[in-house]
Amino acid sequence: MDPSSALDIAPVERLLISYRGSEDVLKYCESELLPFFDQNIASWKRQGRQFPFPLHVKFMLRFVPYSPDLVIDLSKNGHHRWDQHAFLHLFFMKPSSVDEYRLGSRHEVSEWFASVSQVNGAQWLILFDSTKAREKKNRGTLLERIKSDFAKHTSRVVEIHEGSSQCMNGLQLLMQSYLLSSLDAFVSYEESYLSVLKEDYKSSDFNFIAYCEYQMEMSRLYSTLGVLEHVLAKYDELDALLSLIVDHFSKESTKPSWLCGESHIGDGCPLLTALAQCNAPPQRRSVSLIEIRSLIVAHQIIVSLRIFDERVRHLSGGSPPNAIQMKCDFAAIILRYSNHCITSICEECSAMGLKLDDGEVQCWTVAFCVEAMQFVSLLTQAAHVEHASYFACSLSTRKCAAITELGKYVESGESKALLAWFEKGVALCARSAAESNAVVEIRLILSDQQQFTHYMQKYHESSIALLKHFGWKRQSKLLGWQLANFLLSSDRVEGALPYLLKFVSGLIREGVSLLLVERTLVLVVQHLEASPNLYLKELVDFYVILSIHSAEKNDRLAYCKRLFALLERNNSTKIRHSVRSSTPYRALYISAKSIPSRITATPGDVLRIAITVTNNLPLSLENYLVRCVFRLASSSCSRQKPTGGRSPLFECSYNHADGVNRFGCIWKGEYGVLPRDSVSETDVPICSGDEPQKSIVFEEREKRGELRGGNNVLTLEAKASDVGVYMLENVDIEVAGVLYVTFAWMDIPEIERDNSRRPICFVYRKAATVSLRAVKGGYALSGVAQRLDFELSSGSEPIGDASTSLRVTSSNKASNIEFWDESTSKWLKWCHPQVGSLAVNEHRSMTVYICKALRNLTTYDEADSDVATTSDQICVEWLGKEWTFVVEFRSLISVRATTSLLEDKALLEMQMSRVRDDGWVILPQEAVLLESSIDEPQIPAKLLNTKLTPIVPKSSYRIVWVLPPRRQHSEETVEHEIRFAYRVRANGHFDPDIPEGVYDREYVYEEDIALTVQRACYELCAQLLSSQPGAVLCRVDSACDLIVSLRSLTNKVETVVIGVDADSRFWAINEKHKLLYVKESGLGQTSFSVVPKMVGFLPYPSITVYCCHHLRTSSDKSLGHIEQSMFGAHLASFIRTNGKQVHVLGAFNPSADQKSTSSDKSRRLKEAKSRLTKLFD
Repeated sequence: MDPSSALDIAPVERLLISYRGSEDVLKYCESELLPFFDQNIASWKRQGRQFPFPLHVKFMLRFVPYSPDLVIDLSKNGHHRWDQHAFLHLFFMKPSSVDEYRLGSRHEVSEWFASVSQVNGAQWLILFDSTKAREKKNRGTLLERIKSDFAKHTSRVVEIHEGSSQCMNGLQLLMQSYLLSSLDAFVSYEESYLSVLKEDYKSSDFNFIAYCEYQMEMSRLYSTLGVLEHVLAKYDELDALLSLIVDHFSKESTKPSWLCGESHIGDGCPLLTALAQCNAPPQRRSVSLIEIRSLIVAHQIIVSLRIFDERVRHLSGGSPPNAIQMKCDFAAIILRYSNHCITSICEECSAMGLKLDDGEVQCWTVAFCVEAMQFVSLLTQAAHVEHASYFACSLSTRKCAAITELGKYVESGESKALLAWFEKGVALCARSAAESNAVVEIRLILSDQQQFTHYMQKYHESSIALLKHFGWKRQSKLLGWQLANFLLSSDRVEGALPYLLKFVSGLIREGVSLLLVERTLVLVVQHLEASPNLYLKELVDFYVILSIHSAEKNDRLAYCKRLFALLERNNSTKIRHSVRSSTPYRALYISAKSIPSRITATPGDVLRIAITVTNNLPLSLENYLVRCVFRLASSSCSRQKPTGGRSPLFECSYNHADGVNRFGCIWKGEYGVLPRDSVSETDVPICSGDEPQKSIVFEEREKRGELRGGNNVLTLEAKASDVGVYMLENVDIEVAGVLYVTFAWMDIPEIERDNSRRPICFVYRKAATVSLRAVKGGYALSGVAQRLDFELSSGSEPIGDASTSLRVTSSNKASNIEFWDESTSKWLKWCHPQVGSLAVNEHRSMTVYICKALRNLTTYDEADSDVATTSDQICVEWLGKEWTFVVEFRSLISVRATTSLLEDKALLEMQMSRVRDDGWVILPQEAVLLESSIDEPQIPAKLLNTKLTPIVPKSSYRIVWVLPPRRQHSEETVEHEIRFAYRVRANGHFDPDIPEGVYDREYVYEEDIALTVQRACYELCAQLLSSQPGAVLCRVDSACDLIVSLRSLTNKVETVVIGVDADSRFWAINEKHKLLYVKESGLGQTSFSVVPKMVGFLPYPSITVYCCHHLRTSSDKSLGHIEQSMFGAHLASFIRTNGKQVHVLGAFNPSADQKSTSSDKSRRLKEAKSRLTKLFD
């Protein structure tokens, strides 16, 4: 591993800036802004904070598309992830004219502004690229229009154009200011939040894992900003807080909830290289001290290397003496952090009373020390760091002690589990694993005995040299003595040392001298051999012990041969050993990990299970037999007391009526029952004639020849016959026809720890079934052919009839669902796909194509215009049985029908919306609107848009008819019939998974609709004029005149009420209703005084016409007020200026020489009347 690869272990992230709008402006800004922020440093002055001096930060930015989730809302309590929020939001626009801005960008920027401005404190800018506008000489008016739309935020509207460095420099400084403001608010909030969390560290419910994750996120933020010293200080605070927590709880009886109490360190070996890539602690409820401290020290080392790299690059002239001294200083920092980590772990585990897996601890210790020295070697040799000699020597001593202990697991064959555990940690290193010496060396140590010997010697020799270099003479002698004993043991008979070490460790654990035990056993055996028939059982037990634990290989083989010879000489005697988990010196060991807890089968099935038998004897067993017995559970077992294993079971109950708690023992356990070891031949559990009816016996059908030493995975088979529930009873191993080793189900370790893992075999009869596979997307589309897949299973009985078929139809006979019949190649109300014959438990998939026609989709409310969802039941008949499945359908289109008036004509508009991207393109063929009349001939309505174009997904499509003339102005309800014929094709790369011959057909959407159309009585026209003298346009907060002109379409002389209403945010209207007398000419005119309240393009106030109960004549000038009793029915009218907007400018101070307002108002009223008269003419 070189320094550059070490720095790449944890890459630096970038701050997010969201954008929306023009992609061209985005590309231009990216090319100008990213290099500037990557190369320049900003001064971040934090007033009243921990660091009064300014921090020199560097903004590493990344542009991402805008989303409301990227807006930081600091008003919400809790932790906020900085890498999931944008610190600044930009909107890019590049219109060339006011019309292009109004039609193309204004709506989008308004929607974006409404979303961003909802969050208080969100920083945003609008960037206007005026390059195109300058070319068309529209820059001034366009910029004024944009700023008028955002009059309250003109400082956030920034103009740029290509080639202008002045504009870009201003934008860069403005963005830097907003980024600092947003960053300061975010960091202040997070630091306050972490400070509040930290105050509760003495509580057992304090979640240190979450606190560590939040603190590491803040450290990553500071690392992104380039303030590495601040990052290192944050990790030092984490380390100090962890020490305080452990010191506090070491004196308490309880432990913190986040601290793992199990013996395992973690899911894999916590390697520094892997943990340096982790941005957070393991996402579990609890972690070990080794994992959390390794995580902290890994980041401390990486940050230290980054600080060193940054300082070296800033050295003036790259002075070699300064660089060498700096390497030694930072190497000492790494050694200090590493030694502090491993020392703290040992002390804290002891203080907390934690019992960790020794093998994992030793493996981690070796890997940790090797990795720490590897990081130091990136800077200099450990022998060159004189002022950190204690740390270097301590790490070397711990490494040698750990590999010595690790040798016990390698020599005893227990290193496979450690290697697998270690590889899990290696998998997290990714490509860094190939560059790590620790990974390569630990793999070789755990996988090969010779490689273990090599590295054992290498580590001791290098440590001895380092200790001698720093003057640690006594410790170096101790390591030399350990190495000498190891080498001396290696020169003896191969394999003797691992057994001796294991035997000595056993004596130490039991407090008995191993030499005394071995001599005692040999002496006892010599005496027992004189009378083998009398002490047969004891001789077998002692032979097993000496065959397994003798120091010399020859002695073990000799005692094992004596054991086999003893069994052959006494073949008429049967010896049974009931092995329990507490039995020492077991020759054979059973593991049921490979047996599933639940086994299901049907009568006649061949069952197979795998069981692991461990042979601890030095010789292979040739004459053996393994049986696994599952006993049939009797029908009366529910009335018997449950068998809960060796341990007692207790039950606690509460009586609500009496308010009494009861606690009792429902199973006393079986530890007091002494099993019989020597039984007669009739008592040996050999299957009798009637036993196959009561049990299932698994045996090895094809014997492997011998039971070799170590783990042997055996495959046992049995045939299921009778229906019932069978439970594992015992496992028997017969050796030489004499020794029967029985393992009861409650003595198997996996089941003893958890009785729910006792294997149970269910033998049952299985009927044929039909199931519907999940429809793609969760629903089917109506209006187009769809595919349904049915899964057929024959069950426990074969189906031999090759002519069997399914009958698929709809449960609702009136349903508009059709099925594709392959035999006739037609769409029918049912289909009969052929199934054929099926074997036992055979599964087969059948495909059925279905089409649900579109009917009655029209809605009149826009809120209900979304695609409707319906459910239909599909009935499947097979083998005389019936299955019903509910299929959810969603319409291919949604339809909304509206009627409107256009002068004296009535229109019917059918709007078809496709809100989802379903992959189909609709090809319209015909659209017809007819009256549902029986007595009169049907007159088709005139179709305005006669050219029907394809309808693509996520689009809206309109079809407009002119109602027949005789029905346009009839106020009675008339039934109409809509018929829309279409075809479909797949859109682009969409794969319909349906043959083209199936879905390529004509589809028809039919609808019956009732229409009532009123005739328009009046035609209205309105105009807005400014009340200011000499002014043409309206200005905000200045009165304007709304002139309403009316033309009667019925030539009726009457008095009507003209009503004006508007949104109070846009207009202020003092008098909203006026009486208007319609003359014989059919014309009338009145005016209202309105005041605009907002700058921009405002919609005209709405105009309404009502009947009037007051019979006013033309001689009446006005009424003082209009009472509610004067209002009559609402009159249908055609408003010619409906939807029109008026441009409202900002307010201005009137000039001194302003003319009379009244005279100017009269003049403009006359001009407006003249223009409106010409318009009506």
